[in-house]
Amino acid sequence: MKGSNSWWETLKGIFFPSVCFICERKIKEGILCQSCFEKIVFLTPPLCKMCSLPVNPETNLCRNCRNKYFFYDQLISVALYQNPLSSLIHLFKYKEYAFLKKFFTSLMVTHLKRIGFDFIPYNLIVNVPSHPLRIREKGYNQSQLLAEELSLSLNIPHSKNTLICTKYYKTQTQFNFRERIINIKGKFYAQGDLTGKNIILVDDVVTTKATVSECSKVLKEKGASSITVITLARVR
Repeated sequence: MKGSNSWWETLKGIFFPSVCFICERKIKEGILCQSCFEKIVFLTPPLCKMCSLPVNPETNLCRNCRNKYFFYDQLISVALYQNPLSSLIHLFKYKEYAFLKKFFTSLMVTHLKRIGFDFIPYNLIVNVPSHPLRIREKGYNQSQLLAEELSLSLNIPHSKNTLICTKYYKTQTQFNFRERIINIKGKFYAQGDLTGKNIILVDDVVTTKATVSECSKVLKEKGASSITVITLARVR
């Protein structure tokens, strides 16, 4: 059987060679060649505690976040939303490349460990939810896929039913911060007793933070003790 598997792997390599998803250069395995992988801009401290963008090391808040209130306690984004990562996320969100969840999760876990993020205090992982109609359109909720994989990697329970999207809303991509707040307000509901829970809230991409803040608001209303938002990418 072992010889049979080896033969099959050799045959696959001849007729279906692995290629980089961005430049199509042949690679032995994986998603990106080394050259394209090195173009990913990982976000390393010092960063603003609430938006994960670079900040003066003497403070933990950027000028913009000092004047705003967010219902979460901390936001950590792994990398900037730019090529090659943005192209892969587009395939993941809109082209049914669900298998990319494992690659993205490995990036997230590796980076969080690299910056010294402490997972121990957290006892629940939840994800930004999608409305059932939107899931039907796309086939899945990409944030849920990431949360499920993180749950397995970190050995922290994941609940897909704690946060519910109650109303179908327009996509946020074309809205500014104020418009996003209006568009998203009252669209989420949290269920269950979350008293004392330290929660990791997962999303794929964060832009203005309106969505994750609104989700955090309803989680805090149910008793959540602390909420750390973790996203794969951050729009500059």
